[in-house]
Amino acid sequence: MIISKENIDYLNAVVKIELTAVDYQSQVDAKLANHRKTTDMAGFRKGKVPMGVINKRYAIPVKVEEINRLLSDSLTKYIIKEKLSILGNPLPKDGFHINWEKQDDFTFEYEIGLAPTFEVDLSKKNKVDYYIIKADDPMIDHYAYDIAKRYGKMSSPEKVEEKDLVYGTFLELDEQGNEFETGLSNQASISLDTLNTDKLKSEFIGSSKGVIVEIDPKNSFVTDTDVASLLGIKKESFDSLTSKFSFTISNISRMEPAALNVELFDRMYGVGVVKTEKEFRAKIATEAEAMFVGESDRKFQNDAIEYLLEKTVFELPEEFLKRWMVTVSETPITLDEVEQQFVGYKTSLRWQIIESKIAKDYKLNVTREEALGETKKLISAQMAQHGQSSPDDAMLEQYANQVLANKEEEKNIYDRAFASKMTTFFKDTLALNSKDISYGDFKKLAHV
Repeated sequence: MIISKENIDYLNAVVKIELTAVDYQSQVDAKLANHRKTTDMAGFRKGKVPMGVINKRYAIPVKVEEINRLLSDSLTKYIIKEKLSILGNPLPKDGFHINWEKQDDFTFEYEIGLAPTFEVDLSKKNKVDYYIIKADDPMIDHYAYDIAKRYGKMSSPEKVEEKDLVYGTFLELDEQGNEFETGLSNQASISLDTLNTDKLKSEFIGSSKGVIVEIDPKNSFVTDTDVASLLGIKKESFDSLTSKFSFTISNISRMEPAALNVELFDRMYGVGVVKTEKEFRAKIATEAEAMFVGESDRKFQNDAIEYLLEKTVFELPEEFLKRWMVTVSETPITLDEVEQQFVGYKTSLRWQIIESKIAKDYKLNVTREEALGETKKLISAQMAQHGQSSPDDAMLEQYANQVLANKEEEKNIYDRAFASKMTTFFKDTLALNSKDISYGDFKKLAHV
């Protein structure tokens, strides 16, 4: 076997593999002999079928199979041995005619796309914006009100206000707007936030117990699923419903926020930690801003990626890659269709190449211990969300190992940990142009 490479240019090459019968015939003969041992054919005892019959039936398929296996193995080993950094997979060159029956010697040629050679400029002279989300007064007011409500008390006022929960009974109306006994009836509670018209909300606000409000369920609520549940029917039944309903208010429930005083502060943060409303608001601001660091980091990483994509210039073997995309598509696709998708694919591939080079040059990788630690943090956070306390470390590690046993979950964890490591690397390596910003302005900027 002779394997050689011819460079077409610095991004494209052709690998030529020349085979003679010496390279594959012994393996072919061994497989044919094995076929003879296992072939069960009428008129012959098992294992005694004449070799001529075996050759007639199996020689060409076995020859093709063995040569293809040899080509695949040899090409892979050659690429590894020569340390060729390739993009996609080798593509067999067109235009060759092979006569499997008559040929013993073969020449195969494969096109390969070569990864570009380039450098990534990473230093403090490269400046990328980093947005520090600050908690403004409206946000602090919102969080303070939520905390006060969480520690507040329920009351049953005489009249409905905008944020109240209204209890009552739905009764189906006939075409004349009268209640009828055989119609739908259901007791439920309505949060005014679920109503989608100001007119209907205004009919509730200021009303007292015993007031009847007429409701068209198809045009009054934010979602059909909400109102179907309120009426006590399935979504399928609601779809065919045409009736209007009356709703008789039987009770009004209101959460009275707790006063912003030392009693609330002690319950929230522990005795003596926060003493004044000013300290309380400062504490809320600090906690809110800490929660936003993750969003700032994601925005920063995306901006750093865009910056490096624009700054790092190199070419790709585009025509090769387009042909390769046609061959690997799960569904039939034409070159014209590939052209339409190629801009997005090219950007993604360019970043993969840059990211791989950064990871290699700066030895950035995720160890098993780091993946395990990331998994433990995720499990603990999920349990905290559901009000559960985190288990001891031994049990937590057992859970984490179970998660990592799932290959898809394992990949997600490693990708997540690597992204975090890459963000930290960018923050340490690039110059950060820090900018304070409100969360509202940040959302507009980041489109979140």
